[in-house]
Amino acid sequence: MMTAFLLYIGKVAILLTVFYLLYRLLLERETFHRLNRAVLLLTVLAAFVLPACIITKHQIVEVAAPAVRAVINSTSQPKTIEPTTDWTAVLFAIYLMGAVVKLVFSVVNLYRLRGFIARCEQHPQEDGTVIAVSGQDMAPFSWWNTIVLSHNDYEAHDPALLAHERAHINGYHSIDLLLMEVVITLQWFNPAAWLIGRELRSVHEYEADACVLGSGIDTHHYLSLLMERANASHAFALANSISQKGLKSRFLMMARHRSKPLRLFKVLYVLPVVGITLALNARTIVEMQYVQPRTIKGTAETLDHQPVAGVQVSVKGKEGSTVSDANGEYLIEANNGDTIVWEYQGETSQLSVNDTVNYVALVTAPSEVKVAGTVTDEQGKPVVGAIVKVRDATKGTVTDYDGHYSLIVPKGATLDVMYIGMATKAVAADENQSNLNVTLIRDNSD
Repeated sequence: MMTAFLLYIGKVAILLTVFYLLYRLLLERETFHRLNRAVLLLTVLAAFVLPACIITKHQIVEVAAPAVRAVINSTSQPKTIEPTTDWTAVLFAIYLMGAVVKLVFSVVNLYRLRGFIARCEQHPQEDGTVIAVSGQDMAPFSWWNTIVLSHNDYEAHDPALLAHERAHINGYHSIDLLLMEVVITLQWFNPAAWLIGRELRSVHEYEADACVLGSGIDTHHYLSLLMERANASHAFALANSISQKGLKSRFLMMARHRSKPLRLFKVLYVLPVVGITLALNARTIVEMQYVQPRTIKGTAETLDHQPVAGVQVSVKGKEGSTVSDANGEYLIEANNGDTIVWEYQGETSQLSVNDTVNYVALVTAPSEVKVAGTVTDEQGKPVVGAIVKVRDATKGTVTDYDGHYSLIVPKGATLDVMYIGMATKAVAADENQSNLNVTLIRDNSD
C-alpha cells in the first residue's frame, strides 16, 4: 500500500512539473488572465486525477492445469531471515512528516489570519463585503469577503485600492489559495507545486489590475498607489496583498498589448500531456485460466477413407507425439486453441482444436502416389482442358488455364493424356512426382 501511494505521489509530481514548465513556456506572458487561472487550476486537478485513471485491458490465457505435487522433507532446517531496511517505509515516513509539518504551518497561519481579522474594527458594506480596520501600519489585503485596511487607508478611502481588493473577493481568489495550500501540503517536496502557487498569485494580481484599470481609474494614480503600498509590512502570506515582490512583472503585464485571440489555441498543449499519461498508465492484465487437457480422438485416412497406420500426430509447440494404429485411429491430449500436426511420408498438415468430435487426417496411402505437372503443345503453350486419366479406370482430371494438373493415383498406374486433335500420350506414375510434364503432338492421321 505504501509503495502504491508513493508511486502515485511521484506520478503527480512529474505531471505538476510538466504542466508548470509548459505553462511558463506557452501561456505565462499572455493576457488571458482568467484563462490562465483556469488552466493552472485544471492542470493541478488533472495532475492528481490522471495517475488514478488506468485503462485496463484483460487478457485471458488458457493454460494446462499444473500438476500438484506434495514434497515432504523432514530433514530440512528452518532458514534464518536476515533483517533488511525497508526503504519504502523510510521514504513514506519522511513524506508523512513533511506533509504534517506543512499542514501545521498552514493551519496556524489560517488561525492567525482569522484571529487578526476578528480583532479589527468591522465595517459591513452594502455589497456584502466587510472592511476590517487595523491599527497597524500594514499593506492592505483581502481574505474571503473581508478587506483589511490600516486606519490611514480606511480614512483615505481610495477607490483604486478598494476596487483592487474587491476584484480579489469577487474572483473568489481565496478559494484558489486554500486549494494550493492543500496541493503544496501533499507535494511539499516538489518545487513545481510551490511555483504553481506563486504563478497563481501572480495571475490573481494581473486579474485584479485589469479590473481596476477597466473601471476607468487613472493608470498613473494606480501605479503610484501600488508602489507606495508595496513598501508596507506584510503580516500574512496566506492572503492576497499588495507587495513589492512581483511588482515589476505586474507593471510589464499592464503595459502589454492584449494577446491575439489565435493565441488561445496554445492551451491545447494540455491534450497531448493527458493522452501520453493515459497511454503510459494503460496496462494489460493477463488472467491465467487453468483448463484440464482433454483427450482428442481422431483418424488418419486416405482420400478414399481407408485407414492409414503410422501417421505421426503431435500438438504444435508441445512435447510428445503419438502414431495412428492399424485402424488409423489415435488419441492425444490437447486444449481448445491448440493445433494438431500430422506428419506422413514427408508431408505435413495441421488443424486447430475446437469442439469437433473427430479429427481426420487425409493422407496419401502407401499404395498411392501424387503426381502433378503441366501439359503443353509443340510450341510450349499450355493445353487447357486436356484430360489426364488413369488407364482402365474412371479416375482422372483436366488441366487448368495454365495447363497444370494434380492427381493421386495407384502406384505404377499408366496415365493417358489426351486432347482433341492431338495424339494421346501415356506416362507411368511410379512415384510421387511434381514435375511430370507432358507434351502433346498434333494428330495428323486424318
